[in-house]
Amino acid sequence: MKILILFDWKVTAETSHWLQEGLEKNGHKIELIGIPNYTEKDRTSSFGMIRLWFKYFNLACRGIKNSKTNDLIISWNFVAGAMVGYLCELFGYNRKIISLNMIAHEKGFINSILRKQIYNKAFRYKSFWFSVNDEQLITYYSSLFTVDPSRIFLLRDVYSKKYEQCDYKKYDHYVFTGGEAYRDWPNFIKCAENLPEIQFIGVARYMNFPHKGKLPKNLKMYYDISEDEFYSFVKKCRIVFLPLTSQAPCGLIVILRAALLSKPVIITETPSTKNYISNEYSGILVKMHDVSMMENSIKKLYYSEDLRKLYAENLKEYILKNYSFERNIKIIEEIIQTR
Repeated sequence: MKILILFDWKVTAETSHWLQEGLEKNGHKIELIGIPNYTEKDRTSSFGMIRLWFKYFNLACRGIKNSKTNDLIISWNFVAGAMVGYLCELFGYNRKIISLNMIAHEKGFINSILRKQIYNKAFRYKSFWFSVNDEQLITYYSSLFTVDPSRIFLLRDVYSKKYEQCDYKKYDHYVFTGGEAYRDWPNFIKCAENLPEIQFIGVARYMNFPHKGKLPKNLKMYYDISEDEFYSFVKKCRIVFLPLTSQAPCGLIVILRAALLSKPVIITETPSTKNYISNEYSGILVKMHDVSMMENSIKKLYYSEDLRKLYAENLKEYILKNYSFERNIKIIEEIIQTR
């Protein structure tokens, strides 16, 4: 049996990933398939996102074409994995499929209907398994879609050994907020307006940011920058502040990378974020859309060097102990062996 891993980025001969390395160490033969014409620009516009979905579909087709009967396809991107399941159910291909990290944020009516049609057909395929980041999502997705909960397994987001790590240091004075989607930008702006003595820096997708009104003087926004630039802002900030607008998993990779960079984190309390941060011990959890709570938390950490250092060090220690990729390899291996 061969294992094909589908990645939603460009794969080269130099590509190396913890999922590949861990499975190869367990004796599996691995083939990596990526998106040859992947570009970050596809994520910066509505039309680009449509184009990206077509690339996911092509990735799914290549995964099926490059595999044989009873081979295993693991998709790093859940949408591409669901498309593999959909095609196998539709055309009777015989593959084993594991699709990682299902996230189903609330969508518009047409988008939701289309997604449900594709996902439910994929879930009817007898050899389809998928992971979620939080245990509560197993029950939720079982009710939202037609799927056997026994084919859903728990797999937390973990850190990569390639992520930069450093000890706690005093860096710049600004509060950093950033991310791909589902950030509470309106209330982030309110916090900056109400705390004029504190400098804020934000990084967003231009298409996701509310471009209405004038930004406060103490807020500087950057749009559609590279991943390296994004995490250079994280590394040099005083606080990482992540106000969220969805109860579904989001912001978790930023938590992991901020933790390894020894940054104190303030983030919206959701089922997933509570798995990573213990309130008032390894960070601060705030209620969704609660501007007053956000502002008080920012001030509390901003003016206390001792608390920032304590929360940052506690979070880093907890992440290093509990969220290594070796744990996830063991879980995936169990799914491979028991399917």
